[in-house]
Amino acid sequence: MPTLKSQAQGLMFNSNDALMSERTSYTVFSSDAPTFHDHLRMNFDLSLWDNEHLGYVFNIIDGRKNSYSLTYIFNLDGSPALNFNIDSKSNKIKIPLHLSQLNKRTWINVKVDIDLKANTVGFYVNGQWYKAGGFGFDDRIMPVITFGKNPHYSDVPKMAVKNLTVSDDSKTYTFPLNEWSGNDVHDNSGEILGHVDNPVWLINGSYFWEKRTAFSFHEVAGANFNPQDQSLLVFKSDSLIRYDVKSGRISAKAFQNKAPIPLFLGKSILNTRENKLYAYEVLRAAKPGPCVASLDLNTLKWDVVGNANIKEQRHHHNIFYDKDQNDLYLFGGYGSFAYHNDFFKLNKQTDNWDKVVFTGDRITPRFFSASSQANENNEVYIFGGYGNQSGNQIVGGRHFYDLYRVNLSNHAIKKCWEIKPNEEDFVPTNNLIISKDGRYFYALCYPHERPKTQLRLYKFSIKDGSYQVVSGTIPVTSERIESDINLFFNPLQDEFFCAIQEFTDPNRSTIRILALEFPPVSQQDYERSQKAIAPASPVFKYVMFGVLAIMTIGIALLMIKKRRAKQPAQEALEDEDPAMAVINKKNDEKRANTIYLLGEFTVYDKNSRDITYLFSPKIKQLFILLLLNSRNATGVVSKKISTILWPDKDVAKTKNIKGVTINHLRNIVADIEGIELTFLNDTYCFKLDDNIFCDYFTVTGALEQIIGPDKAAEATILQHFELIARGGLLQYIPETWLDDIKLGYEETLMPVILPEVKKIYESGDFRKALDIARVVLNIDPFNDTALKYKLKALRRIKGIEYARKVYDEFTAEYEKSLGISYQVPFDKICSNKTEPR
Repeated sequence: MPTLKSQAQGLMFNSNDALMSERTSYTVFSSDAPTFHDHLRMNFDLSLWDNEHLGYVFNIIDGRKNSYSLTYIFNLDGSPALNFNIDSKSNKIKIPLHLSQLNKRTWINVKVDIDLKANTVGFYVNGQWYKAGGFGFDDRIMPVITFGKNPHYSDVPKMAVKNLTVSDDSKTYTFPLNEWSGNDVHDNSGEILGHVDNPVWLINGSYFWEKRTAFSFHEVAGANFNPQDQSLLVFKSDSLIRYDVKSGRISAKAFQNKAPIPLFLGKSILNTRENKLYAYEVLRAAKPGPCVASLDLNTLKWDVVGNANIKEQRHHHNIFYDKDQNDLYLFGGYGSFAYHNDFFKLNKQTDNWDKVVFTGDRITPRFFSASSQANENNEVYIFGGYGNQSGNQIVGGRHFYDLYRVNLSNHAIKKCWEIKPNEEDFVPTNNLIISKDGRYFYALCYPHERPKTQLRLYKFSIKDGSYQVVSGTIPVTSERIESDINLFFNPLQDEFFCAIQEFTDPNRSTIRILALEFPPVSQQDYERSQKAIAPASPVFKYVMFGVLAIMTIGIALLMIKKRRAKQPAQEALEDEDPAMAVINKKNDEKRANTIYLLGEFTVYDKNSRDITYLFSPKIKQLFILLLLNSRNATGVVSKKISTILWPDKDVAKTKNIKGVTINHLRNIVADIEGIELTFLNDTYCFKLDDNIFCDYFTVTGALEQIIGPDKAAEATILQHFELIARGGLLQYIPETWLDDIKLGYEETLMPVILPEVKKIYESGDFRKALDIARVVLNIDPFNDTALKYKLKALRRIKGIEYARKVYDEFTAEYEKSLGISYQVPFDKICSNKTEPR
């Protein structure tokens, strides 16, 4: 994959924690190494975060098979060090490191000078040279340089490397190590010189948000970030959950006393000076009582601060302290059919939210604005939102893309700028993160008027409002106004954290935690990395197309493997069930002119040849979009194709890339009989006939015949069970625009197929009942009815101990995923009393 002219992110190594076969090995020159004369110099940035293992940073083998290594060790006395050795002979150089340097993405610059004539080696680390002599080098060397696992040693520390250069006096090879995927390593000109096994390319962690953990509650909970102990805090009415962002550990402790305020929205702010979390509710409960309380994070004891409240609810307001964390301010929000632009300050002495008058530029009434923390000048930035000039909701609203600097010392407001983005309207989430140099701010933004939407990180210039999208998307459901999203930044680990609180009803919430490495990568860089370089030769074109297809299939298989690995462990225990093997064999049957959308996306041409590999991710999206809208011959208008497939581009600018993608698709479907791409009245549509077979169309056609208690139709749906058993609709294609279609299919299928589990079980066909239960659990992993009959069927087929083992693994996964214990005991599901007589 082409390299980017962007800041190098680096290569992370699978270490001793991984199986030996999965550890990372990077060979700098994978074919014939160049010859270096007089000197061999290396310069690279090294990150280490290992306090357990000994491991090899790099190994050099010369033409006489002499081996030299730089190793890392965390000594028994707690001191980390690097050592340069003549392998199997002697330690030549010891380089002490500081404990404070052992952090992921804390980079240590390492310079190496191997003087071939003088037979000396020098390392420059932390501002000091460390040298040794007596090596016996030749005056030239063709080195085999390997980082991590090498031909002689397999121990690898927890480390990452970036910005590698290898040189002598006449030539320099530079390796930014900013690849996104694959095993090839390019130099800064794009030429492939190196090879890496089992790479972890760090740049992906700076564009794609990584899910860290999630919690579900049958009550309202709140979330915040405590930089002092590096933990994300999730608080409920009776306990505090801590997620350690460095180790990933989760712990929970009960409060000394129950939270004294009712949690309606779960809003809070952290006071790091006091090490306290302040929870508050703007609107007083029906029964008068405390509205502001503080939790001492050392003792976990709640104290009532007061009953201060505001008469109206203020959904999606902003909350911030002054720079000394003495005065707490609240701005804006929505409530009582009005948008607000008032500033309030909490007065603990009078137990009241006092209105504060500001001079200067006026901020129009709004909610969904974002605010920063106060800087050293006691200034807060407020950005964007939705509202109107009057504040009256009756007259409608508009999106604002403006920035204000609010001085909390002299109570003056200065408007910095206002822009008009040329894209779909969006609002920011609660928090702005200001860059260290004060020139930019980061904000998570999303189209809030769509119930199923997606978040992206934006980077704005404080000077003029110019901006970039600097992350991939986070799918989010924003069905209710109580839903809340916060952006945090951890400067010690250089990571963004996103805490998403989604409500299914006012008393049930889910909190998801995701992370993004800093510095984030722009969407333009990501898109540029995905574009193949156009070759001059048609033969080369098809060779490259085949290579990319193989990579795509490999990545897809890896994703499937990871997905399966994360499923409840009982699925793995049952993979060898003979009945299921028959179903899988049928599903893998090759059919001419066939499209499988259920389970894994697969396409066969008129010669029964699997041509799935021809569909690149974007062509696949286009094909699915058109196919799903062609069953009833409706098609998709050209503009809609642009907005769905290239949501971040102006429609007019997608003309060329859309045309190329459509032409590729037209060439692919030419080898499938029964499907023809047409274009009429600015609408693209597939013309389908009886020669084409699509499993999804077959199953949905059968479902549409089911009206009320139509038993014959229900019997018909079971005739297609082998198709349904392939999996969910487009199960491994996580596109947000498909969510509603997938949900519609599941909501139609479940009421039809779920009752069949009980009937078939009670008829005595336990294997068939088990198969249907598996299908239901594939769609709804925690469905009680499907679990019940799965366990009962397993009890009949494999015995009660096996069923109990599957139940235990299910409950462990249930608690891990939802944060609560499964309430139905095994004996109640599988007792003899529940068995049919």
